[in-house]
Amino acid sequence: MTAWQLSLLGVYGFLILITLSRHFVCSYQQRFLRVLKLSDAQVAPNRAPLVSILVPAKDEADKIAACLDSLCNLNYPAYEVLVIDDRSDDNTAEIVRGYGEEYSHLRLIQIEDLPAGWTGKTHALQYGQKFARGEWLLFVDADTTHHPDTLSITLHDAIEHELDMLTALPTLKCHSFWEKVIQPYASTCLIILFPLSKANNHTDRDGAWGNGQFILINRKAYDEIGQHRSVRDKFVEDIALARRVRQQGLRLNIVSAAQLFSVRMYSSFEEITRGWSRIFYSATDCKPGKLFALMIFIGLFSITPYAFIMAGGLALWQGTATPLMATLFYMGVVHELVQLSLYARIYPQTRTKRRYLAFRLVAVLTMCYVLAKTIRMCFTHEVNWRGTVYGLDLQQNVALETGQGSIAAEQDEDRIHHAA
Repeated sequence: MTAWQLSLLGVYGFLILITLSRHFVCSYQQRFLRVLKLSDAQVAPNRAPLVSILVPAKDEADKIAACLDSLCNLNYPAYEVLVIDDRSDDNTAEIVRGYGEEYSHLRLIQIEDLPAGWTGKTHALQYGQKFARGEWLLFVDADTTHHPDTLSITLHDAIEHELDMLTALPTLKCHSFWEKVIQPYASTCLIILFPLSKANNHTDRDGAWGNGQFILINRKAYDEIGQHRSVRDKFVEDIALARRVRQQGLRLNIVSAAQLFSVRMYSSFEEITRGWSRIFYSATDCKPGKLFALMIFIGLFSITPYAFIMAGGLALWQGTATPLMATLFYMGVVHELVQLSLYARIYPQTRTKRRYLAFRLVAVLTMCYVLAKTIRMCFTHEVNWRGTVYGLDLQQNVALETGQGSIAAEQDEDRIHHAA
């Protein structure tokens, strides 16, 4: 072989060693993630502070019942549930109202308009928090379901570790083919951008992030960071809130709570690609640099082995393979086996069977499509989410509706309706 061919093999061998080292990186990162279990200590009933659980809901008729079944039956003595119906076009409000008739600690709050300059979720939570009486606030999504001991265990952990904010990672429920193939890989890509070693380092003010599916925050801290008003224009408000908590010198931790609650984020291919594009768009502050870097990372470590395996395999099958091509083929096989061993550690954490690793190339190509779509969004600044089209200035044009929300959150008091 020539010098350049040997150099190519050396560079690729180095990439394989880096991939192998990610096993150690994965183990290292897991050291920074505290895992909560059902056997963990709970808040003593006689010392339980009042907690207000806020659930924003927009067109969640097919999911809200399971969420409320779990939230209305928590093993915790002092809490209230506030469901903020954010301009739903389905019968979300009717379902919640029915639960309100059965559970006195559940209230329905309805919103009719979305003011300019806000995203839907941030406005809903900012509006709903005005009616929260709790010493602690728990923000959860309408597609989550919770074990009866979830609140008591997570609150005990927050108090014991003197936290101002605790955010938890769930069991990710995947039912469809696309969920099982894409969701674990997409979640891994997000962790690459936001490593836990930085997120749970109280002195690192830029590495903080949160999971909006479950944010438990002390009321005093929430007011100190400026409530959701301070992140009104963010599509991924959880990361922005976490950064504000850390920047204020307050204490934040991310924990694993897979035994305590679960979530099904998306069900179809379109929902998955649109949802993750929105997440990466906001998580990277609409700056394409990190997205380009992630695409290069995926290309080097995930697409390269497939390229060498397919090209080399074809050449070997046809009997035309050069020593270089044959070597790259076998190195590509080794590289992919190392990759599979790495992701075999990750997939069970989402309760996805390892056999779906056979479709890893599909996940890789889909992720490249998502990132390309997100990079385009960074230049157009147009986001279509839950029936609302947002532009650069966040002047909302609601799909299938005329007119524009124009009343500020502070002036919406007359639009509240409580379930009987």
